[in-house]
Amino acid sequence: MGNSSPIHSPIKVLRWRDSLPIKFSFIQFIIASLIIISSVWLIFTIEKSHHLETQIVLSQNQGLAFVATLEQTTTKIESLASSIASLGELYSDNTQVLQESIPALLNTDGKHQLISGGGLWPEPEAFNQDKQRDSFFWSRNKELELQQIEGYNSQFGPDYHQESWYKPIRFYPKNTALWSQAYIDTYTKETMLTASVPMWSEHQFLGVATIDITLSGLAHFFNEAVNEKTENKGYIFALDHLNKVIAFPDEHLSPQLIEPDSLFKPLSQLAKDKQNLAIINQKLLEVDEELIRRAQQHPAFSEEQLSSLLQSTPVDQRDKLAALINLNASKTLNTAELITSFKLSPNEQSNQASLVSIFLMPSTYWKIILVTPLDSINEEANNIAARIGFYLVVMQLFGLLLLFLLQHRLFIRPISSMVFALKENQVAKLELEAANRKDEVGQLAQAFVFRNHQLEVAFASLDASNLALEEQLAVQQLAQNELKLRKTQLNSLLNASHNLIFIKDIQGSYTLVNDRFCEVIGIERHAILGKKDLQLFPPHIAELILKHDRITLDAQEPQSFEQAFPSSHGETLYQITKFPIVNDEGETISMGNMAFDISSQKVITQELHDNNLQLTNEISELSVQIKQAQHQIALQKEVINQIEHENLGAQQQRHMDSSVYLLFPAMFSALIKRQMIEQDHLVAKMCQNEQEAETKLDTMLALLTHNTDTLRHFQQILLSKNEAVKAINLSQFLSHFLAVFEPKLTEENISLELECDEHIIVNLPSWDLLLLLYSIVNNSLSHAFIDKRSDCNITIRATQESEAITIIVEDNGIGVSPEKLAQLNEQLLSNNSQRSLSRLNGWLKAQFSGQIILEAKSNQYMRTICHFAKKT
Repeated sequence: MGNSSPIHSPIKVLRWRDSLPIKFSFIQFIIASLIIISSVWLIFTIEKSHHLETQIVLSQNQGLAFVATLEQTTTKIESLASSIASLGELYSDNTQVLQESIPALLNTDGKHQLISGGGLWPEPEAFNQDKQRDSFFWSRNKELELQQIEGYNSQFGPDYHQESWYKPIRFYPKNTALWSQAYIDTYTKETMLTASVPMWSEHQFLGVATIDITLSGLAHFFNEAVNEKTENKGYIFALDHLNKVIAFPDEHLSPQLIEPDSLFKPLSQLAKDKQNLAIINQKLLEVDEELIRRAQQHPAFSEEQLSSLLQSTPVDQRDKLAALINLNASKTLNTAELITSFKLSPNEQSNQASLVSIFLMPSTYWKIILVTPLDSINEEANNIAARIGFYLVVMQLFGLLLLFLLQHRLFIRPISSMVFALKENQVAKLELEAANRKDEVGQLAQAFVFRNHQLEVAFASLDASNLALEEQLAVQQLAQNELKLRKTQLNSLLNASHNLIFIKDIQGSYTLVNDRFCEVIGIERHAILGKKDLQLFPPHIAELILKHDRITLDAQEPQSFEQAFPSSHGETLYQITKFPIVNDEGETISMGNMAFDISSQKVITQELHDNNLQLTNEISELSVQIKQAQHQIALQKEVINQIEHENLGAQQQRHMDSSVYLLFPAMFSALIKRQMIEQDHLVAKMCQNEQEAETKLDTMLALLTHNTDTLRHFQQILLSKNEAVKAINLSQFLSHFLAVFEPKLTEENISLELECDEHIIVNLPSWDLLLLLYSIVNNSLSHAFIDKRSDCNITIRATQESEAITIIVEDNGIGVSPEKLAQLNEQLLSNNSQRSLSRLNGWLKAQFSGQIILEAKSNQYMRTICHFAKKT
């Protein structure tokens, strides 16, 4: 393969238009033109639209930034109102603290031009029981200094409790603000908005805390915020929740939709003369309807709860007010939202198209309307598209030129040189090209050079392949012999098994069976192979086998079933295990089956089941008998518990009677001791005055008569407890009781009054009635007049209502405190207390279904009320 003499090729010379460089240059020029034209078209259509949308989104984001700034300011105002409300809740009874603290809070953030005033507006008598109107309100004067306004508390002026910023706040939770509609204040004559926060204490509405902002201050805030946030590219104005104009920027901003005299006017009124405002107003009405619908989906208050408030509200404002209350209560709107965005076409009032975006603020529910002229946005988008298009075309031209040069250097020129070498039969040049170049061109040259070598290698490879085929044939022969041996061994193993072993292909045809399978079903092997179950078994058995086959193929894992096979002795039950057989690629090619006889095991299992069922029935009968015995034992326990409870009640009753009647010795001792002392005094006087018997006879007779009368009264009230119960005139009995106790009361300087109807009759033993009265009166004598030295009085009142008697013993002694009174009444109800009145109350309740109740007031009176039945 050395140098050879040049041999001219019979190939004809190419024409210039057929050469590859000319064709490549022409095609590249066409492609470059298409790329440049499509790029320019793409930039000035799709990319321009994209930039326009980007500018629109940017404008809306600037609107959201302004809304966020405004929301921060309103949130600070709400927090200030909540602080004043908390101050009112804490110091409702301290006027001085409120007078000093509220002005300090209003001057905290320094926004004197925006916040025009604020204060507290209590409910009637909430702070002061003597005042129906008790507001604490401060307003700024022309020098922006706070001055307290008292005119709202005048009884002749309008009632602030009926204001629109006051009445709905009852339905607001604590620390939640209500922003009113724009209104003109009665005293300051300022057009303003009010943020109201309720005051609550222990679930009781105390009144309202307010912060007022003037529309002029809000306009000043708009001028600063709009210039900062929108970069003078848009026009922003704000409406309250009733769509009244509350703020708009300076006149020099364009497009100007709101005139300077439009402040505080409803937008619906302004929209009558301006088409663009009419379109905006219609969108706002749709926004209001959506808010009302959203509030009605999950209302926090029903129509009945809001009926009293809505009746005093104008009809056209009722739905909005109800929606405002429900939305604030349920916290539905938590962040500012872009509600809608639409375009306004040019008209007579505005010669340019505009983009209108409506934002809704939370809490205040103000609508912020951003109007952006589309001409400036389109112009900016065109400028951006032109700049991008110019740079893109220049870069594409540069890239195409560079591509053209590189193609000629790397591809066109080497191919032309190779064609020339082939034409001139310069093989050495091709070898040099193949050695120097490492790319596809070098590989192509190398292919031509080594063509002969490849053919020689191909012949050598054919010889080696023939030798390998001969060796493979020898190996296959050995493998066939080995396979035949294994098959013989496998058949011997299968035929020696007493179980049924068989294999079926995917279509259900039998491909292998052992001798035991043929013996059981009574069919020869050659008649089984290639057949299906429906051809070998009865239909009911064949269908069951097919069902089990499908289950195994679907599961792709071994499955076990109970299956009957027909035999010469009838159907025999087998436990069969089916398993899929897969090839090296994991594909199922057939299904193996192994079955063993379980008919004898079934007989044993059935016998065990019958024995188990019999034992279960016997156990159930024993359980019923045990439950019956347990029920009888429970009944006997209940009877024993009832008898023990009755015995315990009887013991408690006997203990109570004995405790109460222990009071009798002390009572009789006191009464008899008093009578004996008087009797001794009388005898002593008689002995000392024997010489003056004539002059003192009348006096002695009077004393003796009085003592005898006292003993007679004593006899009337001291009947034996064992005597038969007689009807007692309660008024006469009380008179006897008063006569017996009169000496002691006189000695203690205590007067006793008796109030009783003369016709009250009780069927109560006099012994028990005496014990009751003595214990109550003696309790007053012992405790009521410890520190009191004069005007001591005890009153006994007896009344009858139906079949119940009430005896009230009241003294004007020292009384007891409410805590002590509660403790005494609790002791009266306790069975464990050792106090005399407690034991007496238990005895009265057990014997006469009665009750003792204590009433008292410290340093004024103690009243003992005794109730018992008229007849026992």
